[in-house]
Amino acid sequence: MTEEQASKITREQLYNEIWEISVAGVAKKYNANYNDLLKLCKEADVPVPPSGYWVKLQYGKPVVQLPLPESTIAEVTLPGNDKPKRIRKAVAEKSVEKALNHEDAPEKTPEDDSGNNSGDETGDNFDDAEDDYVSYWGVSGKHNTYKREKLYKEVWANPVVKVAAQYGVSDVAIHKICKKLNVPTPPLGYWAKVNAGAKVAKTPLPKTNGPTQITGAKTFEGVKEKIADPAKQPLEFLSDTEREKVLSAVKEIEMPAENAQLHKKIAAYRAVVREWNQKDRKSEGAQRKRDYNYSPPFLAGVISNESLPRVYRILDALFRHVEKLGGSVNDDLSLRVRNEHVRIEIAEGQDKVEHVITKQEAQALIKYRDEKRRSSWASEPQIRKYDYVFNGRLRINIRESRYFRDTDKINVESRLGEMLIEFYEESEAVRLDREAKEEEARKKAEAERRKEERRKKYNEEVERTIALENAALDYATACRIRAYVKAVETSCGQDGLDEETAAWVDWATKKADWFDPTVARDDELFGEREHEKSSSEKALKEIWR
Repeated sequence: MTEEQASKITREQLYNEIWEISVAGVAKKYNANYNDLLKLCKEADVPVPPSGYWVKLQYGKPVVQLPLPESTIAEVTLPGNDKPKRIRKAVAEKSVEKALNHEDAPEKTPEDDSGNNSGDETGDNFDDAEDDYVSYWGVSGKHNTYKREKLYKEVWANPVVKVAAQYGVSDVAIHKICKKLNVPTPPLGYWAKVNAGAKVAKTPLPKTNGPTQITGAKTFEGVKEKIADPAKQPLEFLSDTEREKVLSAVKEIEMPAENAQLHKKIAAYRAVVREWNQKDRKSEGAQRKRDYNYSPPFLAGVISNESLPRVYRILDALFRHVEKLGGSVNDDLSLRVRNEHVRIEIAEGQDKVEHVITKQEAQALIKYRDEKRRSSWASEPQIRKYDYVFNGRLRINIRESRYFRDTDKINVESRLGEMLIEFYEESEAVRLDREAKEEEARKKAEAERRKEERRKKYNEEVERTIALENAALDYATACRIRAYVKAVETSCGQDGLDEETAAWVDWATKKADWFDPTVARDDELFGEREHEKSSSEKALKEIWR
C-alpha cells in the first residue's frame, strides 16, 4: 500500500493489530500519524492498551486486554502522515537499504517509542540519544554460534571486551559462555603484562566431555566500546587485590527474584517515595523533569508506579554487591564507595502525545465561552496541548555525561556489572575532585594566611616607622633646646651666668634630656616621655579643675 493511497481496514483488524503490535507499531506499519491514529481510535471506540501495559507484558506480569465494544462502524480510514519517516542510524556493516527499511528492528510499543511525533519535543526521551562516550560496531544477524576451539583462540588473542564486541554481547556474557564450554580465559593483569612486553604463560585448552558449541542470542545490535586508550585497563587506580575483587563481583552480579526480600534501606525508602508521590502537585500527564522548582527525593516523581518495583530490584542487586565489597548504603540511597560519596540518578522516559480534553476541561471551556460573551474579562482555562506518558524506559546516571539506558535491543538489567564498575570509577572521580577542592581550599587558606601575615608585618612596620619619626621629632626638639641654652650662655659673655640664669640653664638642660630619646630622662612632674607617640598625643596640657 503506497503512501498516496488511503489505508482502509476494518475496525476489528485495527483493534487486533493495536493489541498485537501497539498503536506505535500500527502507525509505523501504515505510515500513519501517531496522534491522529489515537484520535481515530477514540472516534471509532477502539480501546488501546493503557499506560504500563507493554512494560508489564515484557516482564511477564498479568495484563488485561480490553474487549472491542460493539459499534455501527465497520471500516476505518487510517490517517496519513505528511511528515517523513524517521530513519535510524544504520550500523556500519549493514547496507543503507537495509538500514532504511529497519529489517531487523522490532515493532515498538507506545511505551517503547518516544519518536512517533515526527520531531516533536518529548519529555525525557532516551531512545534517540546515544551515549556520548561510546561508538558502535556493526554486527549482522540475531544469533551467535560459539565454537569452543575458535572462542579459546579469540579470548587469548584479544581482551574479552573486544571479543564480546565482535559477537554483539557483553564481556560478562562471554565469560559465562567460556565457563559453560570449559574455555580458560586470561587471568587478571595478563594484558597489562603483554602490553609491557613481558612473557606470560598461556593456559592450554583442557579436554572436555561437555558441549563444544553453543548458540546464543545477541544482546544488542552494535556493541558499545569506550573511546579510550585500548591499553588502559578498567579500575587501574585500584590495587591488584581490590581490582580482582570488584571484577569478580561484576561477573557474579545478577537481578534478584521478583519475590525476593529487598535491601532494608530500599524497603524503608519506599515509604518516602510513596508519600511524596501522593502529595505531588503535578497533575497526571504533566511533563516530568529532574529540574523541578521544588526538589523531590530520589526516584520520586520521575518513575511510574509500574516501573518502581523494577528500579528497586536493580538497586537491590547493586547495593548488595557494593556492601560485599566494603561499601555502604545511605538512608537517601546514595552510596559510600571507597569512603567517597557516590550518587545515582534514575529517570523514566516519557512519550509526548496529544492531550485528550477531559470532561471537566470541556465544562470549564464551555463556561469560559459563556462568560466571554457576557464579559471581556473572562479568564480562559489553561488546557495543555500535550500529555506526557511514562514509557517504561529507564536511564541510569552514575557519572557525569555517562549513563545506561533501555533500548530496543537491550535493557539496563544486562549492564549491572558495568554499573558496578562505574560506581568505582565515579568514586575515583569524586576522590580526585574532592582532593582538588581540598588542595584549592588549602592554597586559598595559605594565600589568606600569607596575606594576613604580610598585613600584620606591614602594620607593625608602619607603627615602628611612625614611632621612629615621633622619636626623631623629640630628638630634634631636644637639640633645638640645647642650641638655645648654649646661645643664652654665650650671650652672658665674660661676666658669666648669674644665679637665676644658671638655674634656668640647668632646668632647660634637664628638659632637653627629657625630650631626648637617647637620654630619656624622667621629669619629676611630667614623668617618662613616650617618644613613640604622636605630637598630639604627647602635647603638654594644663590641668583644669
